[in-house]
Amino acid sequence: MVIAIIAILAAMLLPALTGAKEKARRTSCKNGLRQFELALHMYGDDNKQQLPSGAPNKPKAANDDHLPVISNATSNSIVQYTATAQMLHCPSFGDWFIKEQANRPFEEREYGHVIGYNYHGGHTNTPWRPIIAGGATWISPQRLTESSSLVLLSDMNDWSPLYGQTYAPHGKGGTIRQGVDIANTGASGASSAAAGAAGGNIGLLDGSVSWKDIKKMQIYRGSQLWDEDGCWAMW
Repeated sequence: MVIAIIAILAAMLLPALTGAKEKARRTSCKNGLRQFELALHMYGDDNKQQLPSGAPNKPKAANDDHLPVISNATSNSIVQYTATAQMLHCPSFGDWFIKEQANRPFEEREYGHVIGYNYHGGHTNTPWRPIIAGGATWISPQRLTESSSLVLLSDMNDWSPLYGQTYAPHGKGGTIRQGVDIANTGASGASSAAAGAAGGNIGLLDGSVSWKDIKKMQIYRGSQLWDEDGCWAMW
């Protein structure tokens, strides 16, 4: 009888505890995004309103950039305006990308750092072609003086059909950062939504950060090349 009562109480409390942890995770992630945006604005103020480049390391920088990847030069530039390099990485993913960086194949590491965010600033030749025929496109802000409604940063609700990997900082059961096998004919793999993403934070050029439900998000091209095999992103 006692064990049964404990089991019932545990079943009642578990959803509340999970919800509280996710609420705290969203708050931490939102604050992290604001701090990152502040660093980008400070950089722009010191560089004639120009935002850091969104290109990867050379020689990949010509036309092979990805939203969640920044070059060593961009990383070093931003760190000068943050208390720690940790602020460049989404707190929902913790140190996972930092630890994984050393384990990535050389051909991937030479691109730069995967930061667990999508950095939308300083990318060239946008709008990139929609990744879905007739789908959404986005404009990369180059300077702080451009339209305040342009997206500067967003949570990494990304996936790659080629690598079979899906990432989402805010799933119903916690952070998603692994390969999954879920049918999604539109993306030839598993989208963040299909994997259970609840939504994400979006930071605009004006410095504001707001939450957006996954049902209201659109799918965008997250890498300049590679088409359907490359990075897909939602915000």
